[in-house]
Amino acid sequence: MVAAGLFSGGKDSLYAIYLAEKEGVKVEHLICLIPSFSVPSPHAENVEAIKFIAKSMRRKLTIIDLHKDMDEFVNVLRSLGVDVLVAGDVYIEEHKSWLEKICNEADVNLLEPLFGRDTTKLFKEIFNSGFKAVIIGVDNRCLGEEWLGFTLDKETAARFLSRVRRVDPLGENGEYHTLVTDCPLYPKPLKIKSAKKIIAGNITYLLLSII
Repeated sequence: MVAAGLFSGGKDSLYAIYLAEKEGVKVEHLICLIPSFSVPSPHAENVEAIKFIAKSMRRKLTIIDLHKDMDEFVNVLRSLGVDVLVAGDVYIEEHKSWLEKICNEADVNLLEPLFGRDTTKLFKEIFNSGFKAVIIGVDNRCLGEEWLGFTLDKETAARFLSRVRRVDPLGENGEYHTLVTDCPLYPKPLKIKSAKKIIAGNITYLLLSII
C-alpha cells in the first residue's frame, strides 16, 4: 500500500507517518500544505527547512499553496497514484472532514492514526518513541516567548507538561508549533544552524536554518 503523508515538519505529522509505516503503509510522498490563514503559519514560514528534512528522508515532496488553488490538492493526489493519504489530526473534526472530502474526490483513502486519542497520553508516547522537537512558534496569549527554541524530548517532556498546564499538551488549539529534529524516520539528527525571531501579531516564531 503506497501513501502520501501530510508533512509540516512538526511532531504530529511525522508521528502519524511513523505509525502508518509501522503498520506496513509505505509513505513514499510528502505533501506540505501552505495554509490560507490570515495569520502566519510557523511551519509554512519554515518551508526551506521542510524541504531540507524531506530531502534528508529521501522522500518526494510536493508543496501546495492553498492561497492559489484549492483544486490542486485533489489533482496532486490523483497524479501521485497513491492509495492512502496519511494525516496527523487529533481532534479537529472540521479539518478531518475537509480531508475526507479531498480524498473522496481524489479516490484515495484517508488514514488518521492519531485521531480521537488522548493528547496527554499521545504527547508522552511521541517523546518516548525517540522523537525530539524544537518549539518554533507560540501564540503569545497562551505561551511566553521563553519557550521558543525549547527542545522537547523524553527527558524534558514531563517538565514542559508540568509548567504549561492550561494549554493542550500537543498544542491542538494552536498554542505552539514544533519542528522535529530527530526521530526514527531520520537517517541522522538535524542541527539548527541559526534562528531568527519574528513577531506577527499574537504569533511569535523562529525562522530556522538547519543542517
